[in-house]
Amino acid sequence: MSVEIDENAPELKVLIVDDQAENVRILASILKDLARVSFSLSGKDAIEKARSQKPDLILLDVLMPDMNGYDVIDSLKADEETSQIPVIFVTGLKETVEEEEGLRRGAIDYITKPYHPSIVKARVTNQLTLRKYSLQLEKVNRELELLATTDPLTGCYNRRYFREKGQEEVERVNRYKSPCSIVMFDLDKFKQVNDDHGHDVGDQVLLHFVQIVNDNIRHQDTFGRLGGEEFSLLMPETSVTNAVILGERILEDIRKTQVEFESGVLKFTCSIGAASITKETESLEAALKIADDRLYQAKNTGRDRLIHD
Repeated sequence: MSVEIDENAPELKVLIVDDQAENVRILASILKDLARVSFSLSGKDAIEKARSQKPDLILLDVLMPDMNGYDVIDSLKADEETSQIPVIFVTGLKETVEEEEGLRRGAIDYITKPYHPSIVKARVTNQLTLRKYSLQLEKVNRELELLATTDPLTGCYNRRYFREKGQEEVERVNRYKSPCSIVMFDLDKFKQVNDDHGHDVGDQVLLHFVQIVNDNIRHQDTFGRLGGEEFSLLMPETSVTNAVILGERILEDIRKTQVEFESGVLKFTCSIGAASITKETESLEAALKIADDRLYQAKNTGRDRLIHD
């Protein structure tokens, strides 16, 4: 069977699960103005669609041949990806014990057959409204976390967050003896860039540099702005030899880069210091100090180069 989906339907999604096609048609018709409706005719298919589609609400029939509704909700609640999706049971059963069983397993409401459209709409609307508020709250919390942990200009992690992650990594290395490297970056003669061309051009240089680094690092690496033109990179499960290979690649990419601005183009360079975090490393500060010493060796021996321990 097919359920026609209006492209202009609301953004919230409802998954209807019922082995009887006629029941699906009735519910889809009732709910078409409230949400984007999809359907499953079996419990196994419902679980797969819940994982792939991430619906905002599931209407789940209790009595189905392959997996009953109780088995389906147990599976959904046991899976981290689907455990938070609200479920309304749909049933022709009138016994209170059946309703209690569904609620005990995690359902948030019940709809009984035969359907009363106004009741169905009211119950679904209530849950979708709660879902909408929940999603808005999650978005606000993500934005607040982003503001608290990232540098507003470059999008890198800020100094506080980098230090927290760095100390966690030092403790992990001490516990598991796994390799880790830390890299310090400093843009060469950056003050002169700001003095000669203005802070807007300086900001563009920073953004180009950050993009180059982000293009070269892994998801598990932590890249932070410690202040001004000084940045640091934490590389778990990475020997200093591999960190040096990465650093040299970044230097080469920077050398090929030109920053275009209103009155011309600008090339820039960077100096890098790299160090290992080992089981003897007492703190992040100690690791940063070693990498920083290497960085200033690079500065003092001509810039545009990498020094490592």
